[in-house]
Amino acid sequence: MSKSILMINVHSSCNAGDAALALVAVEQLRKHFSDCRVRMSMDTPDSHLGDEKALSSFFTWVKRGSQWNWFSLAWLLPGTLLPAIAYRLLGDPVFVITPKPWQPLLRAYIDADLVVSKPGGFLYSSGNGLSLLIALHTLWMAVLVGKPLYIFPQSVGPFSRTWERKLVGMVLARARIIMVREAISLAQLGACGLSPEKSQLLPDLAFDFRGESAETAAAWLREFGVDVHEKSPYLGMTVINWAVKNTGFGRQSEYEAACAAAIRHFVDQFGGKVLLFPQVWGPLESQDDRVPARRVAESVADLGDAVIAIESPATPGLLRSAYQFMDLFIGTRMHSNIFALSAGVPVIGIGYLPKTQGITEMLGLGEWTIGIEEVTAEHLVAMLEQLWSNREDVRAHLGKAIPIVVADAKKAGELIASDFVLVRD
Repeated sequence: MSKSILMINVHSSCNAGDAALALVAVEQLRKHFSDCRVRMSMDTPDSHLGDEKALSSFFTWVKRGSQWNWFSLAWLLPGTLLPAIAYRLLGDPVFVITPKPWQPLLRAYIDADLVVSKPGGFLYSSGNGLSLLIALHTLWMAVLVGKPLYIFPQSVGPFSRTWERKLVGMVLARARIIMVREAISLAQLGACGLSPEKSQLLPDLAFDFRGESAETAAAWLREFGVDVHEKSPYLGMTVINWAVKNTGFGRQSEYEAACAAAIRHFVDQFGGKVLLFPQVWGPLESQDDRVPARRVAESVADLGDAVIAIESPATPGLLRSAYQFMDLFIGTRMHSNIFALSAGVPVIGIGYLPKTQGITEMLGLGEWTIGIEEVTAEHLVAMLEQLWSNREDVRAHLGKAIPIVVADAKKAGELIASDFVLVRD
C-alpha cells in the first residue's frame, strides 16, 4: 500500500544546497517506500524543483520577508493546536478558528503515514529565538497528531540559552530516529539531555547528490567566457552576507577583504582565474550571495577578466558539476564545499557555524577550515598557498574518503524505512 509522507522544514530552492538536500531526501524515500506520495512543507513553495506537491510552511504564515507578522504569530498556536487535538480525541480535525491558507498543511500532517524533517541546519540559536520555536513547532505537530517523526541528518546547535536546549531535547525525544551530520551535533544532543540510542551520525545527504553531465556544465561555463580545457588554473569561491544574517557579526568587511586577497594571490602567483559562484540567490536579498560577491569582485576590478562574478542563478545539479572543473575551492557556503569535495576538489572552508568544521573533520580534512570570526587576509592567503602545494595529496585523500562518505549518506532513507516497519507492526 502506498505511503503518504510529509517532509517538513524545507526552505527554498533559491538555495542550491537546500534544493539538493530535498531532492536527495525524496529520492531516498522513494527508493525505500515504493509508490509513496511525498508532500512538502516549504517556505517558498513556488521555487520547488521537483514534482511533489509543495505546501506553504508555518514560516510563510507568520513571516513576511524578514519581518514577523505578530497577529499571525499570536494565532499560530490556537489555529494549529485545536485541529490537532480534535483529530486525536475525535478522529476528525476542527478548523473553525484556523485560517483557510493554513488548512492544507494541517491536513497533510493528519493524512501522513510518517513525517520526516528534511536534512539541513535550522536547530540553533538565532536572534530572539522565535525561528527556533517555529521550527520546533513544525516537529511537535507530528507528535500531536500521532505520526512517526524522523529527522534526516541535521546540524544541531549551538544554543545560547538553557531553555532552548531543554525545549529541543523535549521535542526531539519524541522522534523515532534523529540523524546528525557532525560529531559536534551529536555532542549537542547529549547537552540537550537526549540519550544516544535514538541518534545516528551520518554524513550530509548532499554527498549523495549527483549533478548534471560534465558536458552540460562546461557549456554553461562557456557562457561566462570560461573554457574548462584551457591551461589556466581555476579557483572557485562562494561568499556570504553574514553580517546581515547575523547582526552580531562585525567583521564582514575584513572577511570580504580576506577573500579578495586570496583572489589576488591566486591570480598573481599562479596565473589563475577565479569564479565567484551564486550558491544562494534568495529568496531574500540578505540571503543573496551575489551581493557580497559583487563587492569582492569590485575590490579586485584591476585584475580584469581574471575574476568572474557569475550573476545567473543555476540549479544545484549544474553547480555540482561546474565545481568539478575547479583546481581549488574556497567556500563559505557549506554545500558549495560539499559539492566541490564530492568532485575531488581540494577546499578551504570558511565556517560561519560549527557545521563546516564538522564536515571537514568527518573527511579527515579539518586543518583546511577556518572560522569566519578569525579569517584574515594573511591567514587565508597562507592557507591557499599551502593547499596549492598540497593539492595532489588532498585529491588523492578525497579519492579514498569520498566513496566511503557517499555510501554512508545513502543509509538515511533505509534507516527510516527499516524503523517504520517496526512502527507498522
